[in-house]
Amino acid sequence: MIASRSRLGFRKWTAALFDQQLWCFGRDIKRAEGNILLDLGMCVYRPPDPDCGSSVYTAAVEPGGSVFLWGFGAMYSEPGLGGIFLRRYDFAPRLTPLESGLGIHEPKALGRLVAPSTSDDDAKVRALLPGLIGWFAKYEHWIAESFGIAYRESCLICRNAAAAVPAGSMAVEWERAAKKSRRIDFAETASHNPWRRLIAKIRPSRLPAKSKPSNRVIS
Repeated sequence: MIASRSRLGFRKWTAALFDQQLWCFGRDIKRAEGNILLDLGMCVYRPPDPDCGSSVYTAAVEPGGSVFLWGFGAMYSEPGLGGIFLRRYDFAPRLTPLESGLGIHEPKALGRLVAPSTSDDDAKVRALLPGLIGWFAKYEHWIAESFGIAYRESCLICRNAAAAVPAGSMAVEWERAAKKSRRIDFAETASHNPWRRLIAKIRPSRLPAKSKPSNRVIS
């Protein structure tokens, strides 16, 4: 299992790649010659108020998963496992009991998102996350084969930010991320945060004598 320091490095690297991927989805949607996501066979559900909320694009993923894309993030789910959500500009997987993102157009509509904190949570993240990341990789391979690297490069040129990875490397980098995600320990426990241990260690000794806990019952 990869240690917490590597986990933080993985999170920073994939957060930049994920932001770039969502930008590219946006360019694919706005492509002058036609919406690539719809041409691929994805379905789009627009918010009731076009000025409030994000459209959601969805597709079925073999062998039974579903992908949901918004401007603010992405979700992947499988029957019996629930789902995993990734917020844009971050790569901290959050678990959700939802198996569908339909009808959701704002982050708050996702309800309670749970940070993995147990071995069971960690196992669920490592079961679901490669499905989402792997789909990103397949999508970028398809883009390269269908439209050429020059098209993806044109998407990145108009982005007001340095590329996280070159256009021609996006699929390969997602494949590398998928492999790493199977070895990362995602559970966010105190053991992963040395500062929490330090605070827990020094807090009792720094309490004034009169403030120390007492077993006396207040009546």
